[in-house]
This record gives sequence, structure tokens and C-alpha cells, in this order.
Amino acid sequence: MKLLDRYIAGAVITGTAIALLVILGLNIFFEVISQIDNVGEGTYTLATMLQYVALTLPRGLYDLFPTAALLGGLTGLGVLSVNSELIAMRACGVKISRIVRSVLQAGLVMLAVIIAIGEFIAPDAEQFAQQLRAVALDKRINFMGTRGIWVRDESRYIFAERVIADDSLADLNVFEFDDQRRLVKSTYVTTARYKNGEWILHDVSQSIIGEDHVSTRHEEKIAWPSLLTPELIGVVMLKPDNMSAADIRQFITYLEENGLDTQQYRYAYWNRFVTPFSALVLLFIAVPFVFGSLRSAGNAQRIFIGILAGFGFYMLSQMLGQMGQVYNFNPLVARVTPSLVVLVLGVYALRRI
Repeated sequence: MKLLDRYIAGAVITGTAIALLVILGLNIFFEVISQIDNVGEGTYTLATMLQYVALTLPRGLYDLFPTAALLGGLTGLGVLSVNSELIAMRACGVKISRIVRSVLQAGLVMLAVIIAIGEFIAPDAEQFAQQLRAVALDKRINFMGTRGIWVRDESRYIFAERVIADDSLADLNVFEFDDQRRLVKSTYVTTARYKNGEWILHDVSQSIIGEDHVSTRHEEKIAWPSLLTPELIGVVMLKPDNMSAADIRQFITYLEENGLDTQQYRYAYWNRFVTPFSALVLLFIAVPFVFGSLRSAGNAQRIFIGILAGFGFYMLSQMLGQMGQVYNFNPLVARVTPSLVVLVLGVYALRRI
């Protein structure tokens, strides 16, 4: 049986790899199209744009893997079906449940690689990609570290340790210099929120540096008309869906300790676990497709059905995710429901064979 497991796994993994390359190629094409208009702005050259696209590939691999798993399962098992190899396996007494086990074992091997990419490679690559693009398009951005951003705003240098959202920052240090580049004021801000064209700073501590003395003051709330724009923050901000599970968990803890909204990050956190599960579910439903209504179909028809099924699953996941955030559904329930629905349908279809 180990030989049979390896043979089925080889067909499924090969089919998935080919499907992933095709889908990823399309994703790269559309990403290049979306970025080409920015080429020529600042120092954003064609080479920089291609480097940016290359750095987003690990994230694309992780995001597209569930759909690729479905297509790979359909094409890989479809080839075995066309060559009557599945019929031969069944004639030798191999149960469909045994074939499902072999398929899922192949899925677990692929998942181990994809999870490693999604957790340890994609977040850092995505952050570096955003930094590369932001620095090329806007010279005010000097550096983006692992925990925040450095931005220049006229005579001010701003370090935001935590970027909570496009219009919300936390733990800011603002350094102001005079014309001789001497530090004249240092400001620490606990939280800042952009509202009505200005930043509202909360819990502000300032140190004003004079010729021979330093004076301090504290304000509960002040308004600054300048600082930096939310649009600029949006350019450099690493979205929750592109962060690792450990970073999201740490950020959720910080938000809870400071009484801030955690909903967006909770959805992203549970999505890190549901995505691998959904990939296995989509790989699982390839089996009843091949043994059931599509057993006599060609690969082109199987791929078409797979694309429709993958697109339908994606739309259902997005719809429930958005509805969950609007109506405050439990994040885990909202994220896992589409996979459970597809799993139940797959089990039902398998039992009818």
C-alpha cells in the first residue's frame, strides 16, 4: 500500500504544482498590470516594480494554494481515471476511502511546505516589498522596521511603533529640528487618530529643548494639522492577512490591553488556521468529482468545474467574512463555516458513489 500511496500522492502533487504555477502566473500578470502605472514615479523603476512583484510571490503561493489543491486533485486523479488506473485499483479491492486517505496524505505533505512559507517567509517578504515600494514612491519614508515606520514630515521625524490602521497609530515618537538641524522638541504620543483632516493625539508628553535647559509638559489631548496622511500609512502598513499567526496574536494582546478594537485582527488570526483546513477540504472533494459525475469527463471539463467550485468557495468565504465583521459574528464560526459546508457536501457525494 505504501507504493500505492506514493503513486497517488505523486499524481496529486504534480497536478497541484502545475495548477499552482498556472494560477500564480496569472496572479503575477495582473499584479504587473496593476503596478505598471506607477513606474516612473519617484525612483519606482521597472526593475523595482519586478522586485516588488517577486517579493509578493510567497504570499500568493499561500493564498492561492487551496484553489490549486482542488484543481491539482481533479487533474491528478483525472489522469489516473483516463488511464483506467483508478478502475484497476478498485478491481484489486482498493476502497475509495483508501484512495481518499492517500490523497489527503499528499495534501498534508504539501500543507507542511505551504504553512512554512506562509508563516516564516511570506510575512517578511511582504513587509520588505511594501517598504521597497513605499520608499521608491515617497522619499519621506526613510525606513520601516519590523514593529513600525519612520517617516519624515517637513522638519519632523516620526517613528510610529505600532500601525493599528490607516488612520490609527500608537506609541509615537516625534522629533522636531530647527533650520540648523538641532533637536528642539521631542514628543511621545500614546495613541493618535486621524479625524476631519487632522490628527488627534492622546496622552501627549513633550520635552522642549532650549539653549541651556529642558522643559516638559503633558497634555491629555491635542490636535495637529499636519504629521502624516492616512494614505501614506496605508501604503506602508502590513495588512493583518499578510502577518504571521504569532505576530497577529501579539498584536491582539496589545490591542486588548489598551481597549482597542481587535475584530479585524481576530478574523485574520483564525484565517491563518482555516486556510490550511480549507485546502484539505477542497482536495477532498476532488475525489467524489472524479469518481462521481465527472468520471467520464475530460481534464478540460474537470478543470472548468474545479474553477467554478473554487470561485464559489472563495465568494462564500468572502461573503461570510464580511458579514461576520459587520454583524459581529464569532470570527472562528464565520471563517470555518464555508469549509464545513463544502466538507459536508463532499461526504454526502462520496457516500452516494
